[in-house]
Amino acid sequence: MGSKSVTRSEFMHRMLNFANNPTTIIGFTLTTISGLLLLIFVLVEFAGHGHNPYTSAFAFLILPALFIFGLMVMPVGMLRLRRRLLAEGTSAEELDRFPRLDFNDPNLRRVATVIIILTTVNVVILGTASVLGIEYMESVPFCGEVCHTVMQPEFVAYQESPHSRVACVECHIGPGAPWFVRSKIDGLRQVWHTALGSYSRPIHSPIVDLRPARETCEQCHWPTKHHGDKLRVFARHRSDENNSPSYTAMLLKTGGGRMDLGQHGGIHWWHIEADNKIRYVAGDDRRESIIWVELTTPEGEILTYTREWEEIPAPQELERQARTMDCIDCHNRPTHLFKSPAKALDDELQNRPDLRELPFFKKQALVAIQENGAATRELGMSHVETVMKAFYQQNYADLFSTQSELVDLGAELAKEIYGETHFPQMNTTWETHPTHIGHEESPGCWRCHDDEMTTSDGSRTIPLDCENCHVMIVEDEPELPDLGGALGG
Repeated sequence: MGSKSVTRSEFMHRMLNFANNPTTIIGFTLTTISGLLLLIFVLVEFAGHGHNPYTSAFAFLILPALFIFGLMVMPVGMLRLRRRLLAEGTSAEELDRFPRLDFNDPNLRRVATVIIILTTVNVVILGTASVLGIEYMESVPFCGEVCHTVMQPEFVAYQESPHSRVACVECHIGPGAPWFVRSKIDGLRQVWHTALGSYSRPIHSPIVDLRPARETCEQCHWPTKHHGDKLRVFARHRSDENNSPSYTAMLLKTGGGRMDLGQHGGIHWWHIEADNKIRYVAGDDRRESIIWVELTTPEGEILTYTREWEEIPAPQELERQARTMDCIDCHNRPTHLFKSPAKALDDELQNRPDLRELPFFKKQALVAIQENGAATRELGMSHVETVMKAFYQQNYADLFSTQSELVDLGAELAKEIYGETHFPQMNTTWETHPTHIGHEESPGCWRCHDDEMTTSDGSRTIPLDCENCHVMIVEDEPELPDLGGALGG
């Protein structure tokens, strides 16, 4: 080949010549250290340890980025050194130390083999890190705990919900690559706002961008199979000295089914089943009010309902804004449900009847929780506990001394309820995100069912008729009704 043979030592000198610069050395150091740490974290992960959200974020998000950055920096340093040598008029003999791509040279083949092995190792490391990184970014700790202050209200509500064992991504992303990619791109925007502290307080629900419920909720819940009525019993307690209970039992006409099955009717069939199709236009961004409703019946009849005093958008704009009704329009807080303090206290009094022995427990707990101007959630929780104990110590000294454990329990539960319903740092309380199910604490069903939405000729009205949705069995009874053991929550 006409090239001068060189010893292995001389060849390695050629290989290392352009790597001998600060930039390449820094890149090599970054890649080596991050690669070794990454291997250690992978082994720890496979061993079933180390599930701290911040440790995992460092291991599977930051370390791979440093690893890649180091790999990119190394050739940059070599190219910069070569350009500098050329600019300084370096002799041809010195430039000749740059390795020639001659695979007839056994030294080059050995080096190429080493490079291929190292590249394979790098691919394995990065591939493993990528899989673990994606798995971690889809985990509940990543969604709920990494951005601690931002996501704290939603994460606390999630942990207390019926869906607490369902991963966040199963509802917020669902199956399929397009929504996965879309969510990660949107995640970059969220990370940017979090880093700059420019996120809104409170965090608003992304109603417009939600994926259709048929692609998420209905992967587990199949409305077609919802048949018949469901029995529900609600326990409420008064704010009197005895925390007196009262019970209401009703049959909810949840319904479902399909006409071709011979079983249909009830809430689900009327609102979201394929036999009926409902579209609507909301009067505000949070869908707290509805101004236009269109029902297409199984026979193909189209009925449009409006209120005579409300201004309806022009047809073209109306078509653009119209949304086909699905699960999330009523079940808007299926997981991140914030109970009111009153309901949360009712549940505790029902589950722990001994709390009723604390005079005015519900009344005093509501005062401590709601009349609380603490700047942080932690300070607010501490304030509730202090106020509750002070109340019984000052007003019921005998009870405070003889049943101190019960007083401590009551104070602790009231403190926890404050922590589940108030998040001052995010300007969020239980009232920030009202649920649209029912109509006790928000318009809910009455957004449409108000006896005022009618067709243009006045012949049809969306009714305000309680028995369309439920039948009362008992109401405000002082004793728990005996319903044959078929009680619901």
